[in-house]
Amino acid sequence: MTVRSLAARVSAPTHRVRELVCSYRPLRDPSGRIVDTPTLMLSTPSMAARALAPLIADQVVEVFGVACVSTRLRLLSWHVVSRGTRSSTPISMPDVFVPACLTPGTTGLIVVHNHPSGEPTPSPEDVALTRRLQTAAVILDMPLLDHLIVGEGERFYSFREVGLIGSCPPWT
Repeated sequence: MTVRSLAARVSAPTHRVRELVCSYRPLRDPSGRIVDTPTLMLSTPSMAARALAPLIADQVVEVFGVACVSTRLRLLSWHVVSRGTRSSTPISMPDVFVPACLTPGTTGLIVVHNHPSGEPTPSPEDVALTRRLQTAAVILDMPLLDHLIVGEGERFYSFREVGLIGSCPPWT
């Protein structure tokens, strides 16, 4: 090995840095029109369900989304993180928390998924997922305000209302 090749190897980077570029685009309905979601305070589970349910309630498969909210509980962004089957959808913790960490001004999150059957009663898997989400939220210091399951019509289930979420600051 020559001195020149050794110098080239020493000065060459040993790792690469990646750049994450985020772009935001408006949510569109199946016909291509922009979905208009009012920017209002999601100060109660029922207000959150009224604002967020229309985004996923009519889907024929389970859809899991994350709503990023500000200190005043205003909706900052909505992210669909998973689409599954009629009975389940895979969820990973990074898929849930990365959008919240990357959305400027996010101080809390509300996770929402639908039950295509129309019945919003949680399954044992939904309860276990909520516990995992709570644990991750505490570690990341990103309050999980609620986990909503939306069903047919205006029916929904709030884990906060039944007391299964309660370790972070309550709704106002």
